[in-house]
Amino acid sequence: MVLDRTGIATAQRVAHAVSAYRNQSPRYDPRSGEGARLHGGRFNPPGSFPTLYLCETRPCAVAELTRQGTRHVVGVEGLLPRVLYRYELDLHRLLDLTDPDTRTQIGITKDELVADDWTMCQQLGTEAHAVGDQGIRTYSATGVDTVLVVFPELLGGSLTTVELVERWDDLADLS
Repeated sequence: MVLDRTGIATAQRVAHAVSAYRNQSPRYDPRSGEGARLHGGRFNPPGSFPTLYLCETRPCAVAELTRQGTRHVVGVEGLLPRVLYRYELDLHRLLDLTDPDTRTQIGITKDELVADDWTMCQQLGTEAHAVGDQGIRTYSATGVDTVLVVFPELLGGSLTTVELVERWDDLADLS
């Protein structure tokens, strides 16, 4: 399927005030998105632009770490320790892909949003970033809740706080 670039540019944007969560290695800046810029992620190709991948719930953040660990040779335990941050966001220009009408206008399905092939999602993220979206709301590939793909350089004052809320040193901390 080919994405509709005009559909992406003209799709309805929404405002979204939310608390969101991100687990990461304790040695990195929780505001930068530089790791995703360098290595790429589902919605940004390697070497592109900073991106923060956030979950709208703690269970989603745990599921994302678990999924990452099962795909990594060291497993979940080998990725520890991790820290969990809570972000307070007041977004004013968000592309909401949980809305079926928006997905239809753009030309992407829910299954394509969570597929292992990131090609379409990276194209979509690149287009959304280019038209000035602060982020994208979509489904977690884990099947647990929803995620926010946030472009830090386009936030302005929309990121109000980042707070360390937990440290995960062993698997028991994930419950």
